[in-house]
Amino acid sequence: MAIEELSAAQIEQLVGTRDAATGMEYPASGLQPYYLWLVRTLHNLAQASAGACRVVKDDADATTVRIIPGRASISGAVLDYAGGAVELGSYNNDTAYLWLYDDSNGGAIGAGGSADGWPAAAHIKLAEVTLSGGAVTSILDRRFETILKA
Repeated sequence: MAIEELSAAQIEQLVGTRDAATGMEYPASGLQPYYLWLVRTLHNLAQASAGACRVVKDDADATTVRIIPGRASISGAVLDYAGGAVELGSYNNDTAYLWLYDDSNGGAIGAGGSADGWPAAAHIKLAEVTLSGGAVTSILDRRFETILKA
């Protein structure tokens, strides 16, 4: 797929705005210092590319994680996950597995313990969350290990 080159007029329309998906700022010509703009832009792009369906610790509850909103596709079904929290206290002193699956309502989060492992049905792995002493101690990102079944 070819990348579309912007015309001078299209560039002028972007100046002073932010991209809705990435938060990237389109600077005016001659902006100084460019270094600050560049670092902000790189940070926003890194956050946007790593963010969809990422699992992070919840600041308010030691055994809860938050899942960042995101979009995925499983066997041709597009899932728009709105994000949310998952309480994992029942997996204390164990590892919880979190995955995204198609529940016919746009996507849902499944959870299971290490004894059960990952589900047999089509899903997208999100994370392995280790809990110990009543708190999340580590989160292993598994989003790039997708299991799809026809």
